[in-house]
Amino acid sequence: MKIESKENQLKADSELPIAQTDNIEYGLSASPRSRLLEPFRDSTFGLGLVLLLISGGAYLVYDFSETRKESAMNNVFFMLHYALALFFSLMLLTGNILHFHWKQYPEGRHSRWLGLLLWLISAYALNRNMSVFQKSTSWLCWALVLVGVAMVLYSWKESLTVRMQQLLYAVLAVGWWLFAYMAIYVCQLYIISIPLLLGLGLSVHTFVPLLFAITLGKRLWEDAKREEHLRLGISVGLSVPLLAIGLFLSGWIRDLNSMEQTRLEATIRKTSDLPDWVLIAQQLKQNGAVSSWITNRLLLSNRVYAQGHFFDDSSWGFGGLTASDDVREHDPLIVIASQLFPIDVLSNADQLALLKVLMGNRHGSEEKFWTGRHLAIQDIVSQVRIWPQFRVSYTEQTFRIRNQARNTTEEALLTFHMPPGSVVSSMSLWVNGREEPARLTTVAKADSAYRRIVNVESKIIARDPSVVYWQEGNRVTVRVFPCLAGEDRRVKLGITSPLTFKSSPMANRLTYQVPYVEGPDASSAKELIHVDFDSTPINITKPWLWQALNSKTLTHQGRYNPDWQLVFDAPNLSTDAFILNNQAYKTESLIPENESFTPTDVYLDVNKSWSQSEFKEAFQMIQRQPNCRAWVFDDGLKELDETELEPTYKRLHKQEFSLFPIYRIQNPATALLITKSTDISPTLSDLKNSPFAENLGQLAKQQVPIRTFCYRSDDQPNNLTPYLKTLAELSVLNVTTGYSFNLTQYVNSHEFPCQTNEPALIELPEAGIAIRETSSQPDQASVAPDHLARLFTYNRLLHQIGRQYFVKNYQTEALIQEAQQAHIVSPISSLVVLETAADYDRFGIKKDNSGLDNATLKQEGAVPEPHEWALLIMLASLIGWLIWRKRYALN
Repeated sequence: MKIESKENQLKADSELPIAQTDNIEYGLSASPRSRLLEPFRDSTFGLGLVLLLISGGAYLVYDFSETRKESAMNNVFFMLHYALALFFSLMLLTGNILHFHWKQYPEGRHSRWLGLLLWLISAYALNRNMSVFQKSTSWLCWALVLVGVAMVLYSWKESLTVRMQQLLYAVLAVGWWLFAYMAIYVCQLYIISIPLLLGLGLSVHTFVPLLFAITLGKRLWEDAKREEHLRLGISVGLSVPLLAIGLFLSGWIRDLNSMEQTRLEATIRKTSDLPDWVLIAQQLKQNGAVSSWITNRLLLSNRVYAQGHFFDDSSWGFGGLTASDDVREHDPLIVIASQLFPIDVLSNADQLALLKVLMGNRHGSEEKFWTGRHLAIQDIVSQVRIWPQFRVSYTEQTFRIRNQARNTTEEALLTFHMPPGSVVSSMSLWVNGREEPARLTTVAKADSAYRRIVNVESKIIARDPSVVYWQEGNRVTVRVFPCLAGEDRRVKLGITSPLTFKSSPMANRLTYQVPYVEGPDASSAKELIHVDFDSTPINITKPWLWQALNSKTLTHQGRYNPDWQLVFDAPNLSTDAFILNNQAYKTESLIPENESFTPTDVYLDVNKSWSQSEFKEAFQMIQRQPNCRAWVFDDGLKELDETELEPTYKRLHKQEFSLFPIYRIQNPATALLITKSTDISPTLSDLKNSPFAENLGQLAKQQVPIRTFCYRSDDQPNNLTPYLKTLAELSVLNVTTGYSFNLTQYVNSHEFPCQTNEPALIELPEAGIAIRETSSQPDQASVAPDHLARLFTYNRLLHQIGRQYFVKNYQTEALIQEAQQAHIVSPISSLVVLETAADYDRFGIKKDNSGLDNATLKQEGAVPEPHEWALLIMLASLIGWLIWRKRYALN
C-alpha cells in the first residue's frame, strides 16, 4: 500500500521534486541548500568536479588560443589531461570506489562518472595527435558537451522534478547511442590496444567509448525497471537518434536515386552537349533547409567530411589512424550513410563540379598545391581612396597571414569578390621583410613560374612566389607561398572599382562597397580602415562607431567586418582628364538609348525562378506580334504551342538553373532571349572541355550581340548568373533587366536598349557613367586619377576579346600589350611576384616601363608625358650644375 500511495502521489503532482515527496512521507524536512550540497558530502566527488572543470577549461583554452597546433603545446596539454584522469582514477581505486561490479556500490557512482568524463577529455586531447576520429562536426561537439553536463547533473537527480528527470534521462539515452557508435567504430583497435596497456597505458583511451556505453546502458536499464516515470524520457532519448538517422538516410537515398536516374536518362537525350554533372545539378532538388543540409553533406563527403570505416581490413589496427593534418570532419550520420549506401554514382571530378555550383563553394574547391589548414588571418589594413566627382575608388587591402602549424609549410589561397566592373591594378608581397611589387605578364607565364617554384623547386628549398588570377563573376584568386610554420606572411592587393550610382527623385546617391574576401580563418582578425575622399562627401551615411578625422577622412579600428559600405550624394561629374601616352580619358554621364528592333524569334529560357504567370504572359505577348515565333529548349529547340504550355512549363520549371545554348539560335540579329537568373549556375570555366563549351566557339562568327531581357526579381534586383554575366561582359549578349511591363513596352514599341559601338567609349552602367578616350591636347593637364584609364582598358579588353574567348589561343600580342599598358589583371594577364630578379629573367617576365605601374595610394601612377620628362631633365641638370659649382668654389 505504501508503494501504491507513493506512485499516486507522484502522478498527482509531477512537478514536485522526488526528494520532497520522500520527505513528506517520512515526515522529514530538507532545505534546498542542503539538497544542493548533498553530493559534496563525498569529498572525492568535490575533488573530481574541480579536476573536471580544470581539464575542461584547459581544453577550451587550447582550442581558442592562438598557440594551438604550435610546437609541443599539444603534447603539454595532453599530458595535463592524461595526468588529471590518471590521478583521479588512482584515487578512486585506492579509496575502494572503483569496482568491476558497480551495481553493488551505488554510493561511488557520481565520482566514477566524473572519472569517465576526465578520460573522455583526455581521449579527445590525444586525438589531436593520433586522429582515430577526425575533427568532430559542430552538432557532435555540442551533443557530447550536453551528455557530459547531464552526467554531472545526475548527481542531483533526486532534487529534480519528474519532468526534469525525464529530460535528464532522455539526454543520457542519446549519449548511449553516441558512445555505442564510437565503441563500434574503434572496435578494430581493441586487439592491438590490449598489449599496449603494459606501456604508458595510453591505449586505455581506445576503450573509453565502450566504458561509457556499458555504464550508461546499465544505468538506463536498471533505472527504467525500478522507476516507471523514467521510461518515457528513456524511450524518447532512444527514439530521437533513430528517427534522425532515418530522416538523413531517406534524403541521402533520394539524392543518390535522383543522380542515378538523371545519368541514365542522359544516354537517351537527343542533345548531349552538357556534361552529366550539369544535368544532375539541374534536377537535384534542394527544397527546404533539411533537404539542402543533407545534399550538401553528401557532396562534401570524403572532402570536408570523412566517410569513415567499419571493419575495414585495409585500415586494421593503427593503420587506420590518419595524420593530424587531415582537414576532414567526423559526422556519424555521414559515416553511417556512406557505409550503407556508398556514393558510387559520381566521379571525383563530378562531385567537385557539383560542389562549385550547388554550394557556391568555388573557393573551397580551388586547386590546392599545398594545404592551408593551419593558416589564419591575423590583421587587415584597408586603405581606400574615393573620387566622388569621377565615381571611382581604389582599395588596398594588406593581409597578415600566420601559419599556426607546428612544422608544416603551407600555401595561402584568397578569393576576392569585387564590386561589379572592378579590376585588380596592383599587388605586393613582403619578401625578407621588404615589400616587393608585382610585375604584369601573361597568364601562361605567371602560372608556369608559380607552379614550377611551388610544385618542383620547393622540394629542395622554399622560395617566395605570389600570383593573382582573373576569374569569372567579378572574382580574382590570390596565391601566396610559402607560409612557414610559426611565421607570418604579408600580401597586398589593390582593386580599382566604379562606385554604384542610384538615381531617385530626392537625390542621386553613390555607394562604395568593400570587396569580400574568402580565405584563411579571419574570425579573430583585427582591421584598421582608413578612407580618404578626394572631395568632401555630402550627406554621408557611414557605419556606427566610425570616426571622422576631418571632412574628407574616416577611420575605424576593430574586429574584421567584411560587410560595410559608405553612401553619399553624387556630385556633378568632373570634366578633368587623365593623360596617358597622348590619350586623354574623361568621364561623362551615361544616357541610355534605344534602337529600332522587331524580333522574329523569341526564346524563353525557363527555369525554377520563373513564375507561371511570367511564362504565360511572355507567350501571349509573342502571339500578339505578327510573324513572331516562341521557342524553348527542351532536349532540343522546340516551337512553343498553346496546347503544350502547361506540361512544358512544369517540365522546365523543375530545373534548378538553365544554360541556354545560344549557339543554336539561327538568326541572332532578329532574336530575343528572355531569361531569369537563379541562385546557382555554372560558369563558362566549369564547362571547359565539354561539347557545350566547344560549340560556344561557333559564336566567334556571330556579328551582333543577342538581345536579352532578364526578368528582375525583388530578391535579386540587378544580379545575373555568372554564365549570363560573363556572356554580357564579352558582348555575346546585350542584357537588359526589368519587369514584365518593361518587356511588353519594349516589344510593343519595337525598341530595345542598344550598346555603344564606339571603340573609344566604354560604358559603366553600375556607376551611370561612360569613359571616353580622345587625343590629348599639348597643354592639357593630367588631373584625374589613373584609374579611369585602367577601367577603360579593362572593359574595352573584354569587349575586344568578346566571342573570341571561346576559341583556343585567342590571346593576341595586341591585347596583351594593351593590358600591359594599363597594368591590370584580365583573362589574358596576371600579376606575379618572384623572389629575385634572376627568377623574372629565367621565366621571361620583363617589366614594361612604357605604361602604368602598380596602382598606389602614394602616387597616382601616371607616366610623365614628353614635356614633363623635359622639365624633369632640366630640373635634374640644374641641381647637378649647382652642386658642381658649389664644390668648385670650395676648391
